[in-house]
Amino acid sequence: MLLVLLSSQAALASCRATSTGTGKADVVVAIRDAPPFTARSDSGLVEGFAVDIWTSIEHELIANGLMVKSNIIMCDGIDDHLRALANGDVDVVISPLTITAQRMQEFDFSQQYLQSGLTLAHRTSSAIDFAAATGVIMQTISQPGVIRAILAFLAINLVLAVLIRAALRAGSSEQEIDNGIGHWFDSMVDALVRTVGLKGLSEKFRTRWGRMLEIFMALLGTVLSATILGVLTTAFVGSIGGYGATPAARLPDMRVATLEGSTAQAFLIAQYPKPEVNKTHAVCAAASVARDIDNCLVYASWAEAVEGLDKGEVDAVLGDWVALTYLSRLSQYVNRISVESKVYRNEPYGWGISRDRSDLRRGVDKAMIELMRDPKWRKRVEAYLGVGTVAPN
Repeated sequence: MLLVLLSSQAALASCRATSTGTGKADVVVAIRDAPPFTARSDSGLVEGFAVDIWTSIEHELIANGLMVKSNIIMCDGIDDHLRALANGDVDVVISPLTITAQRMQEFDFSQQYLQSGLTLAHRTSSAIDFAAATGVIMQTISQPGVIRAILAFLAINLVLAVLIRAALRAGSSEQEIDNGIGHWFDSMVDALVRTVGLKGLSEKFRTRWGRMLEIFMALLGTVLSATILGVLTTAFVGSIGGYGATPAARLPDMRVATLEGSTAQAFLIAQYPKPEVNKTHAVCAAASVARDIDNCLVYASWAEAVEGLDKGEVDAVLGDWVALTYLSRLSQYVNRISVESKVYRNEPYGWGISRDRSDLRRGVDKAMIELMRDPKWRKRVEAYLGVGTVAPN
């Protein structure tokens, strides 16, 4: 019993009550600093999307007789949440937790309320990311119907080459006519050059219909050149200061920040080759004591990790897509921090609930499903997370 008591006290050693009030609380709710989900304001009050949702659900739970009063405590990190839930020291964790099979062996989860994912945040640069620009061009070319359009364009140019050949023969004497293969090749190249807008009108064609053919090719070339220029401009301008999707295999070669105890940290470690993992014992160094040779740095919150990125302490932050997108939109990081639009994997978010409170879990699920069915749910989410941040690609 003494060991159990000591372990319980150790689990709550890094968790603190956020406020006091009248009445005895029968539900302990744990949060951590994880904006925009949960955070403490300058005045000491807890706030955020998850706090707002919990307030709505709490009213329904009280009305249904499933609880009397809740007490919100602030914990330092994810590891504190996981231990407290597994030991039954807290009843609910409303800060974002990824639903995983391993965690479900230790405690229960509520209904999934949000889909996020793991991605990278970088410092914004004024340089063009040529890899990203090339990716945009290749993605455009690979779209359905584009290949067929290119083949049709080449077929049209083959026909135009024949017409060019005929127009030149019609306006030339027998001595000027060249029937060699090289001249046919020149006619094909001439057709391509004209139909992509690289060549204008000339005095080459002497017949009226030949000149009409030349005008047609000039018009076609103007349209195509404008289209090609538009695609290239979009690709390169859109890649200024941005980053393409960074392959996961490149992560061990970068100095990356992540959240201690998170699934992002586990994902990052999994990218290291086995000999390297054995060498480092798969341990990421705390940012406060990290050495220059450490490539994996852990912070207590996403906000601290992004701040470290902005200061140049790391090359990138691997973490929650929603949280990183939210932080990058803050005034101090606008045009300074960029977040990749692609994710390495999708992650469902739910509330962690102690296995001893199955009645509470059923009540939370029922109330949460009703909230999610409300037509105003999306607007409620975007009011905190921002427009367009409901789900990553």
